[in-house]
Amino acid sequence: MWVTIIADASFCPDTGKAGYGFWIASQRGKMGGDGVLKGIVENNIAAEIMALLNALHAARKSELVLQNDSVLLQTDCQPAIDALRRQRQSITEQEMNLVAHYESFCEEHSLHIRLKHVKGHSDKEDARYVVNNICDRKARRNMRQARDEYKDQQIREFLNDQSGTKL
Repeated sequence: MWVTIIADASFCPDTGKAGYGFWIASQRGKMGGDGVLKGIVENNIAAEIMALLNALHAARKSELVLQNDSVLLQTDCQPAIDALRRQRQSITEQEMNLVAHYESFCEEHSLHIRLKHVKGHSDKEDARYVVNNICDRKARRNMRQARDEYKDQQIREFLNDQSGTKL
């Protein structure tokens, strides 16, 4: 069975924080999701790969993707697609680890993956563009939340260091 997944990420280069949003559709059902990426993300490409992986994990967990399914993964980040295809020339260690996880996950679940680029920030009315824009808004909202929480924590730590009192 074919399952379509569209995912997008939003990355803050100043803090290394990122958010994501995704949409999954198949004959078994549909599901959307979003969240904040844990830890520090190195760059936007790693964030986009993480968004796709989170969506793939959610699809498997919810049984929208089953063993031996064919999955169309769509993202607006061509360098992330190139990394997952092992066609990216300069790749960071974090990206390499994510690609290895992706390959292991796909092999473990016998998934047949097709990667496709979808133009981001488009005003086209085709379903994939509309969904990508929705995922983009969710990703941006989650990134801003993660960035704000990170900055608040840094301020608290600074004030604690200055005053010697725990806030």
